[in-house]
Amino acid sequence: MGVITGITFIVLGYLVGSISFGLLIGKLVKGIDIRNFGSGSTGATNVARLCGPIWGIVALALDMGKAAIPVAITVYILETPSWSHSLTGLAAIAGHSWPLFTNFKGGKGIASGWAALIILSPWSGLAATLAAAPVIGITKYVSLGSIIGSTVGGSSITVLAILNNVGIKGVPNIPLIYIAYGIIGSSITIILHRENIKRLINGNESKLGEKT
Repeated sequence: MGVITGITFIVLGYLVGSISFGLLIGKLVKGIDIRNFGSGSTGATNVARLCGPIWGIVALALDMGKAAIPVAITVYILETPSWSHSLTGLAAIAGHSWPLFTNFKGGKGIASGWAALIILSPWSGLAATLAAAPVIGITKYVSLGSIIGSTVGGSSITVLAILNNVGIKGVPNIPLIYIAYGIIGSSITIILHRENIKRLINGNESKLGEKT
């Protein structure tokens, strides 16, 4: 039953992740498809630019919740194999980035990936937050902070899983399979920021608070 439940939640993780809250907010608040404006993403940053900061925060909370809840259920409530934990988180990222319900055009997976990371490894989630927040605060580049946070978060959960596996005392109990989430999850979010990386290099990336 554990295996079947695990597979079920992986599928549910993708389906729930496919709910594009940013797209819904854009249509309700501005009557627009936000994929046709700004960065073209359905993520919280683009929502904030087009619909206002309050709606950006709402989108962020909803995008985090749709990943955190399925992963938390598999980790803390149901008896599911550890491999399903990582895959449920990755499925949520995939759903947000390539949503089934909206022609596979979504966001960049940062909010959902961050939320799942916090559930899988709170210390890694904290590390990602502490790495990203100052960068965003100082440079006003959300994309740069997201890239750095994703890199640090993915690296942290990978290192902690390895250290735990070799028996280092005092290290959080993180299954080795969580390395898959650290490597694949961070890689996906960074790759989806490739256009932002180009704009950062060229000096024309939009800053937080700027209208596009």
